[in-house]
Amino acid sequence: MKLKTTLLAAAATMAIAPAANAYEGLYGAIGAGLNYMQPDRDLSNDALGSAAGPLVFDTDQDFDNGIGVYTALGYAWGNDWRTELEFSHRNNDVRHITSDPAGYSGFPAGTVGGDVRTYALMLNVLRDFDFGEGNPVKPYIGGGVGFADVGFNITGNNPAGAPVSPSTIAFGPNRRMFAYQGIAGLAFPLAEQLALDVSYRFFGTKKVAYNAVINGAAGQVEAGYHTHSLFAGLRWNFGAAAPAIQYKDCWDGSSVPMTSECPPQVVDTPDVDLDPIEFTVYFDYDKSNLTPQASTLVQEASSRALQNDIDTVVVSGNTDTSGSSAYNKLLSERRARVVRDALIANGVPADSIRTEAYGEDNPAKPTADGVREPLNRRSEVVISFE
Repeated sequence: MKLKTTLLAAAATMAIAPAANAYEGLYGAIGAGLNYMQPDRDLSNDALGSAAGPLVFDTDQDFDNGIGVYTALGYAWGNDWRTELEFSHRNNDVRHITSDPAGYSGFPAGTVGGDVRTYALMLNVLRDFDFGEGNPVKPYIGGGVGFADVGFNITGNNPAGAPVSPSTIAFGPNRRMFAYQGIAGLAFPLAEQLALDVSYRFFGTKKVAYNAVINGAAGQVEAGYHTHSLFAGLRWNFGAAAPAIQYKDCWDGSSVPMTSECPPQVVDTPDVDLDPIEFTVYFDYDKSNLTPQASTLVQEASSRALQNDIDTVVVSGNTDTSGSSAYNKLLSERRARVVRDALIANGVPADSIRTEAYGEDNPAKPTADGVREPLNRRSEVVISFE
């Protein structure tokens, strides 16, 4: 039996430089939904001093449920963190301005009209969470800060309020101010680069003063703005997630991509005991199909092995610890089987191949439970010779 090269056989030992499978790159998002303002929103001018005008009061206002829309342009960093620039609009119609026991008549429904409209530009930071292979839903949380243009355009006419309480009121229009929000959501994949995005946002600004005319006299009122929004929308990635890149180790200790050639090193030797050919095929997250680079790796190793008499071939499937143990056991079986089928397709005798499935119990890099580790998503192959 002729050994073409001891070092050439060693060069069949392949490795991978794993890349993160999380998407990295630009994405866009749009959405719309319900905008709810909490009841009893404060409306007062008792803390404004002389700017309040001739009539001082402290009461509340209520608003109908409204609508909100948003659009965002963001960047996913490939490590479950995202940053995005969001533009949003919210609108709610006024329902009434509350009376109180102190004699303030307020403005019941039918005596007041108008709305509050808000435009906001926010910088958000978000963190995605992954609950393991086989669970496509991805929760996320985050928050944002920015600036809002809040416009109260309220007018009321309540003759019953004369002569002491307001019988007419008008305040607005717009103020620009600091804004903040908290975000929680779920992303449901619809296609390879498209997801349904359902989110909750708490949005708020500080309480500020607005110019007002009350019973014909100039003054000011203070009003705060806080809302709860429930949005549904779409998020799409502009690029594709980078596949796992297959590398091979060369005889001189270097590693090169599968598409590149190792430095030539061929040494003819007499018959000797052949060292086994060992190599590893790596898989993308929650996948059991061979990438083009992995298929080339199996083809090259099969070609080298067939130059000698093959005794046994052992294919061992493995997974990382993300996902349940039962699911990972089945996934490792599929990963071992797909490599076995590729070896047979490249001429390796089927009766010489034995498959093993270890699930998450044989990590190349030990991790805690639930951790996605590219080094552990693999099938190991050992080809021994007679």
